[in-house]
Amino acid sequence: MGFIDFLFRGAIDRRIAAFQNDLMEKHITEVENIYRQMRGWRHDYHNHIQTMKAYRSLGENEKIDGYLNSLETDLTSVDTLIKSGNVMVDAILNSKLSLAKSREININAKAVVPKNITVSEIDLCVIIGNLLDNAKKRVCALTINQKGLSVYIWT
Repeated sequence: MGFIDFLFRGAIDRRIAAFQNDLMEKHITEVENIYRQMRGWRHDYHNHIQTMKAYRSLGENEKIDGYLNSLETDLTSVDTLIKSGNVMVDAILNSKLSLAKSREININAKAVVPKNITVSEIDLCVIIGNLLDNAKKRVCALTINQKGLSVYIWT
């Protein structure tokens, strides 16, 4: 291998590393946003209980039902769509699939990731995140009414 090949290979390696770092930063930001939503809901938990107690003391059962239905809708927006057995993969999948779902894309997903995998978790998350970003971009570009995305992962 000549000096030029060595330099060229090093430049490619640096570009790949920069690309992977950029993808991971995007994924981390998306996951942080989801968890921020969840923490916000948990923070408001006490206020929700107080509101329902007040409705109950006034005998306002219909208002309690309406309130509970609205809370359930909020909770569904940060619901875990998939549990693969790998926390990092779940974070990426749930983040990406929740974003796709919020864009009215029908989701059909199943994933099983064993505890001991031969691929680096970071590499696996980068690959999955990139694949889902590309798929979501393509699906969003479709003009049909029913948009769907199917994801099946077995390692």
